[in-house]
Amino acid sequence: MLQLHLGVLLMSGSGLFAKFIDIPAVDIITYRSIFTALFLFAVLKITRCSVRLKSFKDYKIALALGLLAGIHWATYFMSIQKTSVAIGMITMFTYPVLTVLIEPLLNKQLPKLKDILLSSVVLIGISLLFPNLWQSNISVSQDYLLGIVLGLLSALCFALRNIGISHYFKQYSGGHSMFYQFLISAIILLPFVELPPSELNGKSIELLLLLSIFFTAAPHVLFASSLAKLPASTVGIIAYLQPLYGILLAAVLLAERPSFMTIFGGIIILSAAIYKTLQSSKVP
Repeated sequence: MLQLHLGVLLMSGSGLFAKFIDIPAVDIITYRSIFTALFLFAVLKITRCSVRLKSFKDYKIALALGLLAGIHWATYFMSIQKTSVAIGMITMFTYPVLTVLIEPLLNKQLPKLKDILLSSVVLIGISLLFPNLWQSNISVSQDYLLGIVLGLLSALCFALRNIGISHYFKQYSGGHSMFYQFLISAIILLPFVELPPSELNGKSIELLLLLSIFFTAAPHVLFASSLAKLPASTVGIIAYLQPLYGILLAAVLLAERPSFMTIFGGIIILSAAIYKTLQSSKVP
């Protein structure tokens, strides 16, 4: 459980690089995927872990997971472009709700009512993290509606990816699993890059490497490893801490002071995460 919280903390810091790296968002994601895949490949080789998968079936599963991850990242940023960061994040963070609804169906069971209620409560906390959303009027346009649909599609892909790892790919290490996901995602996103590698300056490359290794590879490996040990629904609900951690990091590094509503929303999220953590620790 500790590695899951550490992974979520590091993952929450990745959003800050959107302000530090002055290139288009899709380019950041693509180069991040390339650098992370190369880094994970090197780690697998250094640790003498086989890069190959055990069966042809596993390659098909890896391809599906990579496609889901690529679609998740692409639709998430498209959602933000069509609406706002707040709307994009709130709609994407419905994935734990979708997870607790979908995962039990694989075991031919109905979702637990307490998980549904807990996810619903946390969604309220997530929305409170963005006070401007409650204070301004939002005009509903076709782009706005499309942005919401893209955000929900991103959440669905992320939930399915997490469930896929938990049920069909947990025999592989987190690094092994994420190597294939980032590799496939990089291949998918590469055609959409606006800025070629030759036009990247030294500072951008340094920040991209920092983002890729410490704020992408490390947390995603921790996150994927957690999926092999914990139910996807538990991982999904604990991941709700990501926006809270992000706001705390922004307060320290960017001097952005959270409002009362943000603090109140953070308390709701933290309380739900602690409750779910305590419940998980009771499982033998």
